[in-house]
Amino acid sequence: MKTGSLFEKIELGDSPFFIICDHAKNWIPDEYDSLGIPDDVLRTHIAWDPGAGDLTRALAQRLSARAVLCGFSRLLIDPNRSTDRHDLIAESSDEIPIPGNRKLSFEQRSHRIEKFFDPYHQAIDCELNAYQARQVKPFVLSIHSFTPRLLGQKQIRPWHIGALWRHDEETARKFMGAVKEFTPFHVGDNQPYNAKEFNYSVDRHVAPRGLKHITIEVRQDLLESSDQVTRMADLLEPIFIQLQEAR
Repeated sequence: MKTGSLFEKIELGDSPFFIICDHAKNWIPDEYDSLGIPDDVLRTHIAWDPGAGDLTRALAQRLSARAVLCGFSRLLIDPNRSTDRHDLIAESSDEIPIPGNRKLSFEQRSHRIEKFFDPYHQAIDCELNAYQARQVKPFVLSIHSFTPRLLGQKQIRPWHIGALWRHDEETARKFMGAVKEFTPFHVGDNQPYNAKEFNYSVDRHVAPRGLKHITIEVRQDLLESSDQVTRMADLLEPIFIQLQEAR
């Protein structure tokens, strides 16, 4: 959490796959003093999507894909929220207060947008423009992970993987069918989150270009070790290849 960059780019080949990962890191620059949050809390799901970055890198390797991963914590500013949303810079998350995000001035909010939010999204645009220049319509994967249990809840969320969709229902339906057929996992249909309510990065970059895509959420207890990440990538790789070839 003491070092970082605004985004990470992966360039492993010229396959039709392009992967984005909005919540890959929990880095917060030193000048923000961890937003007043203890380090043990910054290691939890409120600051990032644990395992999502590792899964993105593993899938990029298998699919010979290009990828852009966000390099800063969602608590600093959430790249998967529009700039007019109240939770773009959240004052609390999962009932945990974020002192460094309270009573921000217009100038402080604008500074975070310009310094962190905008460069990440410009990197995604740059990559998609490069595909267009090569006359390639990429199949876009958006990778997230979700906590097994929210604060105060007793039951574990039942889904192992969620398929989030709004614009490309066909691909989502095929993905959910393949997960049910080829994996032992219970898949959620717009669960645990609903992409019809928010999925900003896809709504901004992918849908307007008419690109085939899927946003997935993987439960974080399935990505805790390198072996688990490897297993998940091995299971998802042939599904994504099948979906891409069927376009």
